[in-house]
Amino acid sequence: MFRFYGTTALACLCFGWADATAQTSATRSVRVVDARSSGPVAEATLTVDGRTVARADSVGVLLIPARHFGARGEIRSFGFVPWRGVLTASAPGSVVQLAPTAAVLQTVRVQSRALGDRGGLQATEVLGADQLAERMAPSVAATIAHLPGVTARTNGPMASQPIIRGLGGDRVLVLEDGLRTGDIATTAPDHAVTIEPATAKRIEVIRGPAGLLYGSNTLGGVVNVVRDDVPRTRVNGVTWNASTYGESVNRGLGSAGRVQGGLGALTWQLDGSGRTASDTRTPGGVALPFTDLDGFDAGVGAAFAGEAGHVGMAAREYRTFYGIPSSFNGVTLPGAHDGGVYVDVRRSSARVDGEWRPQDGVVEAIAVGANGVRFEQSEAEQGGFVGTRFGQLSSSGEAVMRLRSGRHRGAVGVFGAWRDLRADGSFTGTRPAVQRTLALFALDEIALGRVTLLGGVRVDRSVTRPLDSTETLLLRDVRTRAFSAVTGAFGASVALPQGLSLTAQIARAFRPPSVEELFSAGPHLASYAYEVGRPDLAAERGLGVDALLRWQGARGRVELASYAMRISDYITFAPQIDEQTGLPMRDPRLRRYVVYRPQQGDARLFGAEARVVLAPSPRWLLDMSAELPRGTSVGGEPLPSMPAAALRVEARRTIGRFTFGTSLDQRFAQQRVPSAPVAGDATCAVRVVDGEATALPAEFCPTAAATLLGATVSLPLPRAMRGSWPVQLTMTIDNLLDAEWRDPLWRAKQVAPQPGRNVRVAVQVTP
Repeated sequence: MFRFYGTTALACLCFGWADATAQTSATRSVRVVDARSSGPVAEATLTVDGRTVARADSVGVLLIPARHFGARGEIRSFGFVPWRGVLTASAPGSVVQLAPTAAVLQTVRVQSRALGDRGGLQATEVLGADQLAERMAPSVAATIAHLPGVTARTNGPMASQPIIRGLGGDRVLVLEDGLRTGDIATTAPDHAVTIEPATAKRIEVIRGPAGLLYGSNTLGGVVNVVRDDVPRTRVNGVTWNASTYGESVNRGLGSAGRVQGGLGALTWQLDGSGRTASDTRTPGGVALPFTDLDGFDAGVGAAFAGEAGHVGMAAREYRTFYGIPSSFNGVTLPGAHDGGVYVDVRRSSARVDGEWRPQDGVVEAIAVGANGVRFEQSEAEQGGFVGTRFGQLSSSGEAVMRLRSGRHRGAVGVFGAWRDLRADGSFTGTRPAVQRTLALFALDEIALGRVTLLGGVRVDRSVTRPLDSTETLLLRDVRTRAFSAVTGAFGASVALPQGLSLTAQIARAFRPPSVEELFSAGPHLASYAYEVGRPDLAAERGLGVDALLRWQGARGRVELASYAMRISDYITFAPQIDEQTGLPMRDPRLRRYVVYRPQQGDARLFGAEARVVLAPSPRWLLDMSAELPRGTSVGGEPLPSMPAAALRVEARRTIGRFTFGTSLDQRFAQQRVPSAPVAGDATCAVRVVDGEATALPAEFCPTAAATLLGATVSLPLPRAMRGSWPVQLTMTIDNLLDAEWRDPLWRAKQVAPQPGRNVRVAVQVTP
């Protein structure tokens, strides 16, 4: 019987909050609505001198503190033209109408406990509710894969992780409301990110290694899924919203909903979703077996909120059951398990969150957050036999004090994390281990007229202790490893005439080896590999430089980004080559699975990204983006598993309340792959022996180019069809021509293509 060990500590810092109902004489209420639909604009923010002083609730009611009367303010929300003017007892009026516009034209702003609600110096993208409805997919990675610099590494629809600038795994930090998810998604390509995108309010993506506020190992970037499980603002009455979505490529169907209410200072929320799908259809109509899935999640949260802050707690339950592809068109994939593998995942989490915002003084806010997570995953083989079972208890938390004085805005904080990973099964390669992390960080932002400087420093200490020190023929010297580092970032942004701005930054990042890279010793059938760790691995240390040129105008936005990074002791899980035969090494037990083992050496990553959004009139929108990632070892050899260059073009036309669009997604060929072994007769060409495909590992094989066309239409349903509730219908078609294309990051790409034509429909109801 599988057992969990260890305890979970969850810290809670409680503090007072202001009762806004007792301050009606010191505030004035305004309602923020959509000028087109007259619906509420939830969570619109009021800023004065760049500082957020109020936030609207879920029905669009915003309280303006009387002490700000006479100052110039700005009321804004993502996807709307901001209101700007002098705040008085009569202005901006009892109702503020914000005109909707293309969300991508707005200045992108993200939230963090250290930065607050403001823009940083990083290349950043935010997907709001409308964009999520169009892009909704079973996984977070697939939902954001169209963004510049972002792609997805997939092993089926659910087993999908985000790749940013060619980096994935735990080099990309995936957060849920700013905290770690507590799953094992970064450890292998067959593990899912346990976040349901259908219940997200928005998804924030930060590209580049300067996200040290979130973690020192963010060499690739940060993905933050925002739900606000712990409500941050007061709500009057009860509000709700619901959505239903379906897709044709896998006959998938799902629904999600949220109910939120308030009683005085107490605000509560309930949300949930369910999803089901059968096997995914590839171009030509052939199904990819073992890609079906089922899942649900549900959350509940409550908080006391007021003008001076909030404090509350939340809990969430996530469950999914999905398959890992093992064959295609009657042929077993290279190294795949006979009969397929099904993965059963359960994640239970609880969190506390709070923020206190003093009205005066140097301290702008004190924010705390912590969570505890219990995670279980079982991998069932043919006949329902459970070959591997994972269990993990984890917790993480941070406390941040934001400071403001004159031209300076800064923060100091502490972060801590703990995880206890266990695994058992008939013959599993994952070793149990306990990992502890502690970090201190500080930053300062200085406004010098047109120039803004931002600097930060972080000190990390991470200790990984194996709970099984058994040595094997391939794994020796198993021992506790400790890693420490000082990391930091410094950047400058210059506001130039004509809406131009130039940003440059330099950042140093640090990533200790993962438990799997250190101590693995056995087969990982769902990822088609036999994995062997190296306990002597050093930590990766990266030094990156970014430059970003922005132009923001009334009718468009342009972003041109370039980056370069040198990573010392870069770790790749690479196929091992037999010194005698020159061919990939096979596992010592069955001689069937390719042996993957970490290799370490210096590497360089560099590339460019561009996004051009033009709105020549309120009815037309043109959105173009491109990315060119490159990765090379210091010896000149291409890094394995790098995404190819891509170009995306989308044009939209609005007629009344209807929006129509077409898109082109050009994925260029990936010819830059490591040199393949030359001995023997192994090639990238697939051979079938006894019903099983054999070929060189995918890391050595190039990928052909592909052109994917798409279309979208969005419209509100007529009142006669929808009753009194606003209903929005969005239909998106991916891969319109059913073109065959391959994923350069998938280990079975030589045999099985990616999904074919997919018609996706979403219906949103927001009373």
